[in-house]
Amino acid sequence: MARSHRPCLTMLLVTVIGSGMLFAQEADEKPISYWVSQLGSDQYLRRELANKKLREAGPAAVTPLIEATRSGELELVEQAMTVITSIALSTAPKSDGGAWDQLSKVAAEGGGRRASCAKSAVEEIRDHRSMEARKELAAAGVFVGVDEFAIGAISRPVTIVQVDEKWRGNAEALQWLAWLSGVENARIKGAAVQRDVLKAVAQVPDLISLVIIDGKVENNTLIPLIEMDRIEALEFRYVRLSDEQAELIASIPIRKSLSLMGTGLSEAKVASMGTRLPGLEITHRQGGFLGVSCLDGPDQCEISSVVPGSAAEAAGLIRDDVIIGIEDTKVTRFKDLQDAINKHIPGDEVEVRFRRGGEIQTVKLRLRRLEES
Repeated sequence: MARSHRPCLTMLLVTVIGSGMLFAQEADEKPISYWVSQLGSDQYLRRELANKKLREAGPAAVTPLIEATRSGELELVEQAMTVITSIALSTAPKSDGGAWDQLSKVAAEGGGRRASCAKSAVEEIRDHRSMEARKELAAAGVFVGVDEFAIGAISRPVTIVQVDEKWRGNAEALQWLAWLSGVENARIKGAAVQRDVLKAVAQVPDLISLVIIDGKVENNTLIPLIEMDRIEALEFRYVRLSDEQAELIASIPIRKSLSLMGTGLSEAKVASMGTRLPGLEITHRQGGFLGVSCLDGPDQCEISSVVPGSAAEAAGLIRDDVIIGIEDTKVTRFKDLQDAINKHIPGDEVEVRFRRGGEIQTVKLRLRRLEES
């Protein structure tokens, strides 16, 4: 007769169930520090339970876990980093118990398994939060995507973040701007031109170009820009600025270009800003917009493109037309055209002389604002 193994099986089940009950009892009694120490246990069930309890503890477990990674025990280091990453991924950035900041510090330490694990965790958290940022910002009415972006005399389709009248005023949602990686251009419009919004936009990690349009600017509105590490290109468009605000703008760490369109600043004031900002390209325009780009040929300004909906298109100007004059100003290159138009405000009527084929023609048109085109 075959020998029965049921008693042994029963004892095994009792042992497993008893261990589970013991672990559950311990889970109710033991502090976070105990469960951190159990991450390196040679018992699988104990490690799993410790992992579970620490995830449940959430942000409160982050600092003890970071301390545990100093032990040098490979299993404990890897388990602790995994739990910290999980906590960071499941909580809002401001509520992660310092997980991101502490992992970033460890990652910067250099070599070793601890730093290597931290670097991997930082990359995973950054990628996750960047995707979350797009969702949270979209839900708050903040646009993130490809759009035509004009700054200075250049307009091109690029990925931008835009805060405008569609933003629902949820300031808390703007914290996600700090995680919006891969976006270099920002535009703030209208009522969204506020100090808190500028402060949040200034945190976009890859930001290089910023355009501020149609807003009301107070002196303290500009403080977040002054506090930036750097910005490559900045434009104020149809934003009224005082001489005092011009002095504040001269304190912003702009690297390459400053564009002032329709700000009401005088030529003399802009010139004085230039003396404070040597090497910076400053473009000053009264705000009138024609809507063409030109190729400079031998002593001529040949239209290479016409902006749809612009004053130029409405007046019938087309590609390959050669502009030869604006009012009494002779035009032989694109800069001549820009300088002539820049003296006019939106609504001004100007006479444009151009050559089409071998025929000289004249047309009068009313300049528009850039946004109207």
